Amino acid sequence: MLLKGLVIIVSTFIVGVAILAYSPLPEGIDDPFKVLIQIGGLNVMMKIIKLKEYLGYGSLYKNFNILGEPPKTEIPFSAANGDLKVTRDQIAGVPVIVYQHKDTSVPHPAIVYFHGGGWVMGSPDTHDQAVYKYALETHAVAINVGYRMAPKHPFPASIQDCLDVTRYILRHGIEYNIDATRVGVAGDSAGGNLAAAVALALTREKSDLPPLLFQILHYPALQAFDMHLPSHVDLNQSAPVLSQHFMSALYAYYMGADIEDIDHYTAVISANRHIPARLRKSKYGEFVNVKLLPAQYQKPKTSIEAAPTDHDEKVYAKIKDVLTNPLFSPLMSPDLTGLPPTFIHVCEFDILRDDGLLYARRLQDAGVKTELHFGKGGFHGDATINMITFMDLQPRSGKVALSAAYQFVRSILEQ
Repeated sequence: MLLKGLVIIVSTFIVGVAILAYSPLPEGIDDPFKVLIQIGGLNVMMKIIKLKEYLGYGSLYKNFNILGEPPKTEIPFSAANGDLKVTRDQIAGVPVIVYQHKDTSVPHPAIVYFHGGGWVMGSPDTHDQAVYKYALETHAVAINVGYRMAPKHPFPASIQDCLDVTRYILRHGIEYNIDATRVGVAGDSAGGNLAAAVALALTREKSDLPPLLFQILHYPALQAFDMHLPSHVDLNQSAPVLSQHFMSALYAYYMGADIEDIDHYTAVISANRHIPARLRKSKYGEFVNVKLLPAQYQKPKTSIEAAPTDHDEKVYAKIKDVLTNPLFSPLMSPDLTGLPPTFIHVCEFDILRDDGLLYARRLQDAGVKTELHFGKGGFHGDATINMITFMDLQPRSGKVALSAAYQFVRSILEQ
């Protein structure tokens, strides 16, 4: 009788976990079994941290960092791989992980990498293996940057840290056996936003620093001006990892929204009521014009309400100075000329797909050498989501994108 009861309890627990973990996937997603396992883990984690928040044990994002990051060790985990020298350091007062090649006979090129996590989550440790692989595959020194994050440090703290580290490497790279004339930036998601912003800032400022050689942007978040682009609308409910509503919350935190009113800010941004109609008709509206998208993505397949004619003045007043700042939204930059050669990775099943497509089009129109990698069957995070697990659960789409990015960097460095 006891055994029977135990079987019932265990079976009920397994079924309960499976129900919590299950998330339907859009048809055509790459390696669905691998994706289900990883997304299932994320779903269970989110349920746990939401329960902790409900019970009064910390905020959603504080709990996510506690549960979602590997423990920080004195020596980064990737050091055990043995091919590179991996150390923790501080550059310009910012914590970093440095990946150096053991051959010190000549200076190496470098990649300054900014991790993803919506400007509120993640760390160099969550992306330790990913950046290690970048250094190994491109034969470059890599700098994995631990920039300050919202909500404690909203915009522009993150971009200031990223700029400080990059400028230091361009000026003092020889301290790490780096050839400062062969440095590029890279990042994923929010880190892709920061990489694009760093490239913009350094291209526009007048200084004696060497120019950046390239920028690598994996599924970057590039604007919060229009949250009803076709990819936002069509993929909001079906895309794994990132919904339009969650992205709106991340933008709100990064913008410096009032924490006690974060739900209201999120709802307003998600409904596209955060800017007045007159601003939509300005030059900034042209930067996100759907006519710049490939023909098949110009019109959402899902019905949506007409663009709102009213806006929330309280929210707009709080964010208006940030919203069109190119260091916050690189797509809002009126001038993209002179930027370094760019690799942009977008995913078929990602609400940020259209951000990357728009940026690629505008870069090409500005005469910037641009390689657009469209990840067929890919989803947000597919290039880095498996980098901290002990099983090979990274989907094929992510591996293909990374291989293309490595080759792009190598081709630039060989010129």
